Amino acid sequence: MTVSFFFQTLISGISNGMVSYLMIAGVSLIISGMSMVNFGQGAFYVLGTYLTYTIAAKIGFVPSLILVPILVAGIGYFVEKATRPLFGKDMLYIMLLTYGVAYMLCDIIVMFWGYSIRLLSLPAFLNGGVKIVGIKFPVYYIFEIVISGITAFAFWLMINKTKLGMLTRAIISDRPMVANLGVNVNQMFSVLFMIGIGIAGLGGVLNAPVTGMSPKEGLSIFGNVMPILCIGGLRNMDGCLPAALLVGLVNAFGAVYLPQYYNVLPAALMVICMFINPKGIFTRREGR
Repeated sequence: MTVSFFFQTLISGISNGMVSYLMIAGVSLIISGMSMVNFGQGAFYVLGTYLTYTIAAKIGFVPSLILVPILVAGIGYFVEKATRPLFGKDMLYIMLLTYGVAYMLCDIIVMFWGYSIRLLSLPAFLNGGVKIVGIKFPVYYIFEIVISGITAFAFWLMINKTKLGMLTRAIISDRPMVANLGVNVNQMFSVLFMIGIGIAGLGGVLNAPVTGMSPKEGLSIFGNVMPILCIGGLRNMDGCLPAALLVGLVNAFGAVYLPQYYNVLPAALMVICMFINPKGIFTRREGR
């Protein structure tokens, strides 16, 4: 492997990891704040991709980066309303319901876009490559990293530096206490769910020009990123980014060095990490 190819693979892995982070961060937020696993997250990600095909053709790709996540978050609002009667009941009911939502969204995608796999043409300014220290990198990979990085930083600021984040952390720590203080917890649930879904929608937008996506992947793609959630920690939002980058790099270099084991590498990494710390290697062990 040449130095140039090594760094190109490195950038590819980072880019893949950053986009995966956008979906898994939303899952972690919903698990942490609402104590529910949203198996429909992958379907919202794919919906964001397909909405981009249509909206970008009308108003351009860059405006889609703003509009599509808002639309996906709006759809998420109604899904949260549908799941609310099951809050406080057995987690299995919510898991089954959100999996049913995923099936429904996939069927809606088929109704509007069919089964065909589509790719979106990039704007001229995102085509081609850019030279950094003499090595040529795809402009779009750099663009994905920058947009995802800005989103990750904004997400961190929201959780750690805003009133919404303060209330979110309080709900995670002691939900009954927050409700007794007069906070509308149900309204908070709606906001958290919409944010989590909207971030996934943004990931779908960034994915549209890179990877061909079919409607059925709305059911499988969530399983593909589950290793990130387990490695980072189910309720550890801070662990999502390093875990996503780790899995993205393992995928990128695994495809080069161990192509015959490419599909099992993330799962193998997850198993190893869970032996080290079952709560996620980026989660502090109890008593430390």
